[in-house]
Amino acid sequence: MSHDQHDMFRDGLNALPLSAGRRGIAAMVLVEIVRWMPEKGSYCTMTPEELGALLNLQPEEIHSAMETLESLGVVEQAGQGASAQILLKPMKTGKSGEELRKEISAAIHSHTAWKRRLRHAIDTGAIEARVEDVARDDLCPFGKWLRGPTFSDAARSDHYETIHHLHVQFHRVAAATLQLALNGRKDEAEQSMSVTGMYAQASTRLTWALSSWRRTISS
Repeated sequence: MSHDQHDMFRDGLNALPLSAGRRGIAAMVLVEIVRWMPEKGSYCTMTPEELGALLNLQPEEIHSAMETLESLGVVEQAGQGASAQILLKPMKTGKSGEELRKEISAAIHSHTAWKRRLRHAIDTGAIEARVEDVARDDLCPFGKWLRGPTFSDAARSDHYETIHHLHVQFHRVAAATLQLALNGRKDEAEQSMSVTGMYAQASTRLTWALSSWRRTISS
């Protein structure tokens, strides 16, 4: 497993809603899988059952670890029990330029759409979203991508830190504006949406940064 693949696995594992103990077991099992790979070939020479016994894990612990590794796209199991084989799968370490541009374009579109959603909330006092969820930058598809297993795509860009910061700020400001609307403080929410308001400024800065990043990406 290359350094980039190791980083991707670590980031993907940390992004899962697991206890530290379960993450640790999954990482330990992967180390043993790699250790028991033949010099040539992609199959581990030990079965999950044998790995569990070697590591003194309970059956449910090795089963959970294998499920976690499969969910991250690191391994694939063929067969069951004593005849099971573990295939170490190559991890994709990056997106093509076209895929990155599409990802960024989708982010621009989805975040620009919040203007319409907030306007509806101001006009009606209602929205199909929770303020606390809107405030989080890791729930939207773009945020999940930035923080997920393909993190290395973003990290290689000089634009990443700026965009990550602006994305966090956008969600916080959008949530604050939504809270004003839901509390009936329409004038303050309208001010946030105005050209010089906090939402409009946060949205403009994020869109401009994403557009600049997209222009730098070649095929």
